[in-house]
Amino acid sequence: MLFQKYVKFIQFIEIFDQMSKDLDIGRLTNHEKDTLLSLYRNSKDEKRIDVRSINFISYNGTAIPRSTLYKALKSLCDKNIIKRLGSQRSSIYELK
Repeated sequence: MLFQKYVKFIQFIEIFDQMSKDLDIGRLTNHEKDTLLSLYRNSKDEKRIDVRSINFISYNGTAIPRSTLYKALKSLCDKNIIKRLGSQRSSIYELK
């Protein structure tokens, strides 16, 4: 009975893993997922986002530390999920 409760969830994880392979991005860390979700939620249907205007919140409801945030942003850029616009010091990112 308990197993049946989680079957759909397990199937969703399988689908997500396959999509990650298809997109060639690998598995996202929890910080990458939290950062990406915060970006998406704050995009207001716009592709360009100024990260200075966002309060990045983790799954647990706590603020994501700045150093962790910037590591996650760099990793998401390296995986071609987001793109930094402008110089290395720019705070404007674009959802791809």
